[in-house]
Amino acid sequence: MTTLLPLKELAVDVVEAGARRRKSMVPCILGQNIDFDLEALESFSSIKWQTTVYDALVVAAVVEFCDRSLARSAMNWGRKFSVHIPVHDPDKWSDKTVIRALVEALNLLTGDDWHFEFRARKVPAEPPQQDRLRFPSDAEAIIAYSDGMDSRAVAGLESSRLGRRLVRMRVGSKQHDVSKKERLRIPFTALPYSVKLENGRNAENSARSRGFKFSVVSTMAAYLIDAPSVIVPESGQGALAPVLLPVGQGYEDYRNHPVFTALMARFFNALLGYKIQYRFPRLWMTKGETLREFVDVCGSEARWATTRSCWQQSRQVAVSGERRQCGVCAACILRRLSVHAAGLNELPKTYVWESLKAATWETGAAKDFASFTPALREYSIAGVLHFEHLASLRGAVQYELIKRRTTNELARALSEPPAVVAQNLDRLLQQHTNEWSAFTNDLGSGSFVRQWIDDAS
Repeated sequence: MTTLLPLKELAVDVVEAGARRRKSMVPCILGQNIDFDLEALESFSSIKWQTTVYDALVVAAVVEFCDRSLARSAMNWGRKFSVHIPVHDPDKWSDKTVIRALVEALNLLTGDDWHFEFRARKVPAEPPQQDRLRFPSDAEAIIAYSDGMDSRAVAGLESSRLGRRLVRMRVGSKQHDVSKKERLRIPFTALPYSVKLENGRNAENSARSRGFKFSVVSTMAAYLIDAPSVIVPESGQGALAPVLLPVGQGYEDYRNHPVFTALMARFFNALLGYKIQYRFPRLWMTKGETLREFVDVCGSEARWATTRSCWQQSRQVAVSGERRQCGVCAACILRRLSVHAAGLNELPKTYVWESLKAATWETGAAKDFASFTPALREYSIAGVLHFEHLASLRGAVQYELIKRRTTNELARALSEPPAVVAQNLDRLLQQHTNEWSAFTNDLGSGSFVRQWIDDAS
């Protein structure tokens, strides 16, 4: 009989400045571990501002603090979190419907066991300056905007359709590329808070809570300007593949999945009485199809080549002091596949691994790169095989079972007929198979990528 290992546990007490934490609990200090950027927060100011919006941002920050503070066990993915948080309206946050919706969304997203207790704040938070910005009166959608390829491409495509009715929300914490003059009139210029751990280093890097953070911040932005929808820019491979084919023994990644956003919509309806719709305009398209359409529609304005996709930290992808993208993690492999499928080209120096046609993994890297590690090699192999397995999925013995389960989940989350969802899923997977086959064939039989695929067959 298999014995289940106990979950690793962390109890966190969120405390206001100067207050004492509860015994046996890890403190998360407001103003220290969670620090609000007042200038960025003011870009969220509107006549609809209320303390619940501020508290929702605090909850998102606390979830991130917890997620980064406790390492997952190698033998057991899940963890248990008990979190105490001061809020302005504890009765609202303690409502059973609100807590149930919050916990269901987080448990699905992270694979952990979350428990919350809310209490009244001792000192109210200072509200942002009012009437500082002119928000659009006819906004139709919010889109979380970053320097990622899907983000930039879908923002461009949706802007061509909606014009000013599409409002971009910056999801980075930096405002260096937004002038001070622009900040006075542009809403949502950056994430309004930062999260800092005591030792400055993450104990856990799987970052599943990022989906919760982006959902909370983008939905609060939509609420503040009465926009009825939030656009999720992820294309099909990035949204669905991490759930269809989880990596190794890892838990399914729902960060950009409609099943997760459906639970978040339920949470916001319970908390605010606000019915938000999450839209996935590129869910049934590959990233390559999205990129090709972006270039066709936006022409010279489609500045896709300056986007970043790489998962690796800056210090791991430097060549002669210059930051690059690694070119071999799963995110970079998908990017290179998509650029190829779109019929476009990038300069080799975009990546540390300048060539995927090299005979060995080591010789594919830039000649001045020396930071080869076993972990990076494992990331590379896993990334290649992930997309190879996705390309082979429709021919797998278990595909009909996977398809039936996936179709039922997505049909409920998207409120679409199962037959339509099944047809779209088949088309997406077939398109990925065609693109992957063309991409890997062009690398040649001597490529280390092809050797990895052949060795795994």
